[in-house]
Amino acid sequence: MKGLTTYTTIAEIDSALDIDVHILESRIFTTTDISKIHPSKPKEKNKNYLCISIEIKLEEFESVTDGAVYARPRFLIILGVLTFLTQELFIPFDFFGNSTVVRKLEKSDVEKFEFKKTNHLEDIRLIIAFINSSDENDKRLFYSLIDRHRKALFLEKESEENMIHNDEILLSHFHILELLSTKYYSKQKQLIKQSISQFSEHLLKDIYLLDGNHLQSEQNSKGKLVESVFLSELPVASKIMFMFQEQGILTNRLKTYILDLVKDRNSVAHGRQVYQESVIFPVPPFFPLVRNREYSFEMLRILSARAISLFLGINHLEEEWSDFQEYLHPSFEELNEFISKKRYEKLSADDFYEGIDNDITPYTIVHYLLNKKLKIDRAIPVLSNIILNYREVEEETVQIILAIVLIVDELTDKLKDKCIDIIKISAKKRWLPNFKMRDVLYQLEYLGHKPKILREMISIGDIR
Repeated sequence: MKGLTTYTTIAEIDSALDIDVHILESRIFTTTDISKIHPSKPKEKNKNYLCISIEIKLEEFESVTDGAVYARPRFLIILGVLTFLTQELFIPFDFFGNSTVVRKLEKSDVEKFEFKKTNHLEDIRLIIAFINSSDENDKRLFYSLIDRHRKALFLEKESEENMIHNDEILLSHFHILELLSTKYYSKQKQLIKQSISQFSEHLLKDIYLLDGNHLQSEQNSKGKLVESVFLSELPVASKIMFMFQEQGILTNRLKTYILDLVKDRNSVAHGRQVYQESVIFPVPPFFPLVRNREYSFEMLRILSARAISLFLGINHLEEEWSDFQEYLHPSFEELNEFISKKRYEKLSADDFYEGIDNDITPYTIVHYLLNKKLKIDRAIPVLSNIILNYREVEEETVQIILAIVLIVDELTDKLKDKCIDIIKISAKKRWLPNFKMRDVLYQLEYLGHKPKILREMISIGDIR
């Protein structure tokens, strides 16, 4: 046995990271003097380096160059932890100067972890405690989750300009949620069995009027039959929503988001014909499997990371997820009740635009018109008052213009004329969600709508 050896690798980084911690028999630290690690390299001004030293054991017959192989699993875990806590990508490709020396890992009395003025020391301490106290299955689950999270961020960075990995980004984050939900499945399964047992007992005892051994026998047989139906067909969306319920962050709006996410995932994972006769800017490198994504990948990334944080029992990204939650649309059921009970009639324009009633705004109407869940005839009475009393305000115009374009074809008389006036104002002042009104037309047609009046106005030159 060669004894304990230390593998070290280095990356030049942004100076925003200041760290010195020990985890998994490894030391992660930053230095501005690379010559202390690599004597052959001189110290350079205004440069910061991330060093990862990993203690390993080599057999007598093994070369020190084998150190990189033995160190790699912990190296990837460490990069996953750093990426997870900072939401900054750390990948092996950025590291250089790999070396292995026959000596113990050098310890440090200093402990710190600050990135962009945020202190992550308490979180990494809790992660270390989790690793040290958890069973092997939980540790493997954690390592898998942060590795998928890091890969998803890598794909996200690679796709910022060309969208080349968009489908894979979605699958990676969905995989995180699906994998993590297995940790909560045993409790969900137990609750299902308990509910079935109570239901079958009530039915057989109080309705079938069975008792004694006959009751017990029928309850066992019928209960197993019902269990086989419910447990074998438990949707992945239900597993994920149950996980979020156990973690304490499930809301009706998050439910809606998860259901939409599952639809997108199914489009990507199960395959379908992708050919489209038209595309819109930015033009994709391949036909997209998901035609219209309302929410950003950043939001999905923060959600998956927040789920991991709650699994670990840390408060990491609590504020970031809280901010994103505000952008979740009210569920269609919430909107349906808002319309059915005509609650919009009691709102002033200011209150409607501000979402005073359950966060429902004119853009909520736009969202469900775009995805064709809301029929135009149901949207018209909700929007009529703010259209007729239109105020020439940019923020309000941008929020409502898509709805106006979609409903104007179904209108007559004064309301129709007012919509056409607003379209002209919006086009002239460039108060649009897109760069030009033509882009609005292309977007709507791409999503399967046929805005006739808008196309006519563009064709005859009323608007550009």
